[in-house]
Amino acid sequence: MDVYKALGNRIKEKRTELGLSQDNLAELCNLSTSFIGVIERNEKRASIETIVKIANAMKVTMDYLFSDSINYDNSYNIEKAHELISDMDKNEVEYAIEMLNTFREFRGKKTIE
Repeated sequence: MDVYKALGNRIKEKRTELGLSQDNLAELCNLSTSFIGVIERNEKRASIETIVKIANAMKVTMDYLFSDSINYDNSYNIEKAHELISDMDKNEVEYAIEMLNTFREFRGKKTIE
């Protein structure tokens, strides 16, 4: 997927999740409402400065906004996580899962039961 298309989709998704209109977000960023729409529809490319303004206004990180566009091999992290929980008892594993869900919730993602 095109990086800017994914970025526009992610901005729209988060803006909607936060209950913000394009007008609200534009005001928070000191940008025009039409420019927010242009970015969301990938009609023009936003500068890094503009993307930072949007990220700050929505209280998200740049990696959150670009996460759909970044490819990385997660097998090392999965192996490390497995190593960390391999000697835990059931209660410790449940507590670790609860902590991870709290972190997911903080990041604005759905928790996993």
